Amino acid sequence: MSKLANYINRHVIGNVFERAEVCAAYAADRSLVNITPRLVATPDNAQDIRKLVYFANQLALKEYSLPLTVRGTGLDKTGAAVGEGVIISLENLNAIEEIDTRGRLVRVQPGLTIGTLNSALSLQGLWLPIDCDPEATIGGLIANCPADDALRRYGGIYPYVERVEMVASSGDVLQLAPYNTRVISEKSAKADFEGTLYRRMQRLLDAHADTIVDRAMRPFDNAGYANITKVQQPRGLSLLPLLFASQGTLGIVTDIILAVEPIPPEPRQLLIAFQDLNLASRFLNFACELEPYTLKVYDPRIIRAAARQGKQMSIVNAELTRGLFVLVSFDYRPHKTNQKVRQCLDILPPGTAVVEETPENSAAFREFNTAILGYLNEAVPGERTPVLDDVRVPSFRFTDYLSGLKTLEATLGVSLPVFGSFATSNYSVRPEIGCTTFEGQKKIIEFIKLYSQLIEDCEGSLTGGTPEGRIKALTGAQAIPLAEQEVYREIKRTFDPNNIFNPGVKLDVDLINTVRQLRAEPQKRIIKT
Repeated sequence: MSKLANYINRHVIGNVFERAEVCAAYAADRSLVNITPRLVATPDNAQDIRKLVYFANQLALKEYSLPLTVRGTGLDKTGAAVGEGVIISLENLNAIEEIDTRGRLVRVQPGLTIGTLNSALSLQGLWLPIDCDPEATIGGLIANCPADDALRRYGGIYPYVERVEMVASSGDVLQLAPYNTRVISEKSAKADFEGTLYRRMQRLLDAHADTIVDRAMRPFDNAGYANITKVQQPRGLSLLPLLFASQGTLGIVTDIILAVEPIPPEPRQLLIAFQDLNLASRFLNFACELEPYTLKVYDPRIIRAAARQGKQMSIVNAELTRGLFVLVSFDYRPHKTNQKVRQCLDILPPGTAVVEETPENSAAFREFNTAILGYLNEAVPGERTPVLDDVRVPSFRFTDYLSGLKTLEATLGVSLPVFGSFATSNYSVRPEIGCTTFEGQKKIIEFIKLYSQLIEDCEGSLTGGTPEGRIKALTGAQAIPLAEQEVYREIKRTFDPNNIFNPGVKLDVDLINTVRQLRAEPQKRIIKT
């Protein structure tokens, strides 16, 4: 490793580290998995990435494996931001390169966080409408394509990415965007890696047309390379969709052009406490039809846990022991927002505990919105770690899902308070199971098995909110038809013939190996939703 690190350092502007303490700092993401890399690279520019990729590919041709795993801020919850070869941290590729206010376009590097981007765009009256952790990078949003809380209203990251530059496994830089038939023909005629890529992808689309049509019947599922269904377009073809939810397994994005939008009015919120789940379900379905900005649900136990940490949430009844807290917000112009808020209030049964946001209590609403952070980090025996976060449960099975959680709590003997977004049908639970003991790890595996079965029984999807990574693939891959799995493997071989990009993620996950990689120490960083 010393020779490798020294050799690479002579050829890149950034740095490559082999020190144990540096590698240990990049051994964990937000998931249960811990894998110490052999090297950590912090490239300074796209040319550095090209050199790293070319070097790894040349080693692979000589049958020496040095796989590459791209990492942003390490927020991945499925074990896809860790790997045993080289971690390529994009922390230095974090610039806003250009803002076109007239065209509402912005050019950025992949390590830029959405919080930093939106802070800069706000000076121009613009924003990228993604409601997620502000520390999430733009590259990470593409790699994981998460179902953020405002997905139903704004569509998530997918519709806002106009074009990307990507370093392919050959070390070549490719521009991915929608191209018409004439441009595709010109690209396919080339003898280089790009030409080969387009020729093989066109053959794949033709050979597996029926399988791809069948895959399109599961639109709310990010397993495999789900966006193969969007590659063939009316006027041509685009390979760009394949990068969404690919988790860094097809190439390394180095430059992104995004469309952005004018900032809407500040969202106005309603907080409602329901003791009856049936009443809550009826309201949620009604509110969803009003196209809210967000529509979130919280188990009361989350609020009580936050209250025990000193949160003075004057707008809620922390003594509520059953039911759901519902937080709905609208970001339309004042008249339209007021109209929708009034519709929500009018449908509520008399006596329902509801708080309407006003200028006087906005601070209290902000405090409520931080309550879940206290829940996730409460000092209790065991650890609230993401195991199978961001699952999709269709709205018509929501009450069945809640009922199944109660049964699962009794079976496992653990608390499973739920939080998530009814508008996007995306939910999470954090089992209080420590991962530092053999018994704890055994119970985690049991939880994965039983919870996966519950999601299947509710006609949901483990990968509806985020792709499979390592953890979700333990059970999710078994449900993918064999013909579809072969399509995904062929896509991977076409983009990455020597398997240098994030092997062991999404495809061919090894159960025994993944269990061995479960963390033996609690997470040290603050966890955010």
